[in-house]
Amino acid sequence: MDAVQNVLGNAFKSDFSTAVVTGHDPTDTDTSHVGPFWKSTVIAGLLGGEVYVAETVDGEIVGCAVWFGPGHTMYDTEDQQKRSLGPLMASFNEELQHWWHTDFLPRYDSVVASALGGDDVKHNSWHLQTLGVDPAYQRRGAARLLIETVAEKAKITKSFLCLECSTETNVEVYRRLGFEVMPKGDASKAMFTGIKGHSYLMWVMAREPQ
Repeated sequence: MDAVQNVLGNAFKSDFSTAVVTGHDPTDTDTSHVGPFWKSTVIAGLLGGEVYVAETVDGEIVGCAVWFGPGHTMYDTEDQQKRSLGPLMASFNEELQHWWHTDFLPRYDSVVASALGGDDVKHNSWHLQTLGVDPAYQRRGAARLLIETVAEKAKITKSFLCLECSTETNVEVYRRLGFEVMPKGDASKAMFTGIKGHSYLMWVMAREPQ
């Protein structure tokens, strides 16, 4: 877990959206909140989804992906709410907790459902909740490996793969991996504004089983 937290901390230390959703100023050089935030996602994945890591030949963990398979979504079990969401909320101040429960999470679900064409599409797909690769090992195929491993499982049930991302750079990365922005033919994106007034964009993407 320590190795995974370090990898995700390095991968997302400059991520604008991570700062916004954790109530931090994206220009702040203190990134100590990043690793613990993504660790909570990994815990949720271990309890209700599937967690994959990419390793070097020497066994060093350099990438991690958290997936939720068909019939499962993040925080949909009491165990996840108690051991992942609960501690995360406890680390937030009251204002940030209120924003998550009344603004962020409801709108997040609404945006994804609208983009994919229904409330149950994500629930019936393989959903990529998190994918991070240590910057020192990016562009070496780790991200593709972490996606194609699950894509092979999706073929069996002919299930879609879906995800959300928050930068145009990542949109292009996922396009090269077979995903397209949803709805098809529409490069629409949603904007989320955090409690400190900073905003970030979010694209919803999906890939048909290949």
